[in-house]
Amino acid sequence: MNPRTFLGELKRRNVYKVAATYAVVAWLLFQTASTFLPTEAPTSLLKALAVVLALGFAAIVFISWAFEATPEGMKRTQDVSPDEILPSWSPRKLALFIITIAMLAASLLAFDLFRSQGKPLSSPPTAAAP
Repeated sequence: MNPRTFLGELKRRNVYKVAATYAVVAWLLFQTASTFLPTEAPTSLLKALAVVLALGFAAIVFISWAFEATPEGMKRTQDVSPDEILPSWSPRKLALFIITIAMLAASLLAFDLFRSQGKPLSSPPTAAAP
């Protein structure tokens, strides 16, 4: 297969957009989980979340390659003609999505910074009871 044809087909099937959107949402989920999980939570919990998100990425890229979202619903890519115009996001909707994700990320960062300001860096030593 010609690499130019393959890259063009990835673009036509919106695989790039789906992959980028999933990566942003997965990053936001991971950051939210690491912020809101208690400090006593095992590190294996975050590792498991990372593995699940990575497996989900592989699955969503495959699905976006194999299927097309049409006004009639999901169809196999083979059943959709290459000349058919498929619905896509307008530039305004895409900008609104990006701004919303950036505001969520900024609010998580602010929450994490304000939460950590009230905590002492180290706990003072406790006296042993006689």
